[in-house]
Amino acid sequence: MDHRLAAVLAADAVGYSRLMEADEGAAYRLLTERRTIIESIVDELGGRVFGTAGDSLIAEFPSSVTAVRCANRIQTALQDLNRDQSADTKMEFRIGIHFGEMIQEGDNLFGESVNLAARLESLAPPSGICLSGAVHDQVKGKVDFIFAMGGRQRVKNIAKPIEVWCWPPEQAGQLRRRGTKPWRLPIVALAIIILLGAFLGWFTATSEIDLPNGPRIAVLPFDTLEQNADNQYFSEGLSREIVTYLSKFSNLFVIDLSSTRQLGTRPQCTQVRRELSADYILSGSVQRSGDLLAVTTRFTDARTCQELDSPGPFRRDLSIANIFDIQLEIAQKVVAQVGSADAPLFDTQVANRLRREAPQTLKSYDCVLLSYWFYETFEPDRHRRARDCLKQTLQNDPDYSLGWSRLAFSYIEAKKYAIDTPDDWAELAQETANRALKLNPENADAYYALAILSQMQMEDRTVFQQFADRAIKLNPNDAFVLADLGTWMAYSGEWEKGKSWVQRAKILNPKHQSWWDYIWHLHAYLQGDYKSARDIALKVNLPDNYMVQTSLAAAYAMNGEPEKAKQTLEHVLQLRPDSAVTPLTPFLVRNMDPEVIAALAVGLRKAGLNFPDEPTNTN
Repeated sequence: MDHRLAAVLAADAVGYSRLMEADEGAAYRLLTERRTIIESIVDELGGRVFGTAGDSLIAEFPSSVTAVRCANRIQTALQDLNRDQSADTKMEFRIGIHFGEMIQEGDNLFGESVNLAARLESLAPPSGICLSGAVHDQVKGKVDFIFAMGGRQRVKNIAKPIEVWCWPPEQAGQLRRRGTKPWRLPIVALAIIILLGAFLGWFTATSEIDLPNGPRIAVLPFDTLEQNADNQYFSEGLSREIVTYLSKFSNLFVIDLSSTRQLGTRPQCTQVRRELSADYILSGSVQRSGDLLAVTTRFTDARTCQELDSPGPFRRDLSIANIFDIQLEIAQKVVAQVGSADAPLFDTQVANRLRREAPQTLKSYDCVLLSYWFYETFEPDRHRRARDCLKQTLQNDPDYSLGWSRLAFSYIEAKKYAIDTPDDWAELAQETANRALKLNPENADAYYALAILSQMQMEDRTVFQQFADRAIKLNPNDAFVLADLGTWMAYSGEWEKGKSWVQRAKILNPKHQSWWDYIWHLHAYLQGDYKSARDIALKVNLPDNYMVQTSLAAAYAMNGEPEKAKQTLEHVLQLRPDSAVTPLTPFLVRNMDPEVIAALAVGLRKAGLNFPDEPTNTN
């Protein structure tokens, strides 16, 4: 007998006994037909079926990623087959997947991992998939569809509860309810869960935002060939705009620029392919010299590392019209090789509309690129430079909608980061964002600004939610915006909707920042799963972030770890001494769900902190 690691996929027909009772011959034909489809997909993706019994099937794969992609292919194929069928001719399957050590004897595999896959299959919804936590950790950011957490589940013949992830994500709520044991929860946590469930429901479906499912393209930040490194923002901005254009093709998966930036300067093709699972790589260089602009590109098939027909080179007069023409031509040529010829940017009307939305002057475009440059370092001088630039140039280019929304953000950021904050910052932000929308009602950046502003102003949550929804619908593929608005959406009480946005952002940006997981920590705490809340906060690993450490202290206390709660609380008070009186201020200023704040208050008091019943917002 040999021991080895593998991913196991278990599939089982839904309602097969009922179909057999109705018409045994027809049921057998349906099963045979569908099993043939399943086995062909397994074989095509390099798996191996090693067991069949009755209406079930079990297969192994060398990796979790391949097993999960196979499961999705199977369910998609069967859904297509079932779409127009009656109840008597429809057959659905459940699928479960686990990765772990197994025992091989001949062609068969045995062990707890095989049993776990079968138990996960029994938890899956019809036409759905359930993964163990181990599998989800391995596939996160590597597949183009979202799984939602179904909670920790107890299953037959397995001693410890297992963490379960579910697809489709809107079905996860039923699993979470199944796994919750209310009688084991503290009364306060139980009340919070009941109220939250009654008010919000358990899940908002993510089907409203379909993920791209085509080739994965990694755009590397274009190099600047100028001696003045301070002008790198122009090359970075050009790269960002090309990513934006490529993202307009719904059948292309464009990997977020911040992920490729983390690979360092001029990464090797094999590194990009390995770390980002990219199919294609677009890189290039930019040089501004007097009144001339030179752009060269390199387009590579990441699977073979062979260079393809690259757009350009371009050498043209430096003008705003030429810049946008070059960006459009690069995007169009890339898509012509890997995408769809009827995609939006090939539509003359769409291209002309994009040109009309462009600024009138090169200086205005420079200012917008500078405003995005601020997010790379959050240096105050970069903020001042961009804000002053926008204020000056918009006087001469008053019809540039994006310029006005960027100026709105500069006022918001002045308040958030305490950089020369005007007394009337909120009024200025409101005025400039509204002006941006008047010029272009589809300016997603303006809706994004108004969403954040409404939350900072403690307006009714529905105001924030409406603006945020609009921003995401108009620009569903910007990972930073998705993560930021998703986080705030969860803060507002729409936990599952917020998590679905952040999960999408994680897929678009595989090398995302750890704070993107923070809302999972807060939600686990709210649901009374204090161990998971503790573990997620430790995974976020921001020891000097007083907000993270405050909620971690509460999680330690509620999880029965008083010493660690005390130590963490002492660290919080070192970071922010006023937390002794107002520990909930960072949660209050974000206008968080009152249920979260009430639950955190319970944990912090249990950790040993005494403070007023109704803390005052001191900011």
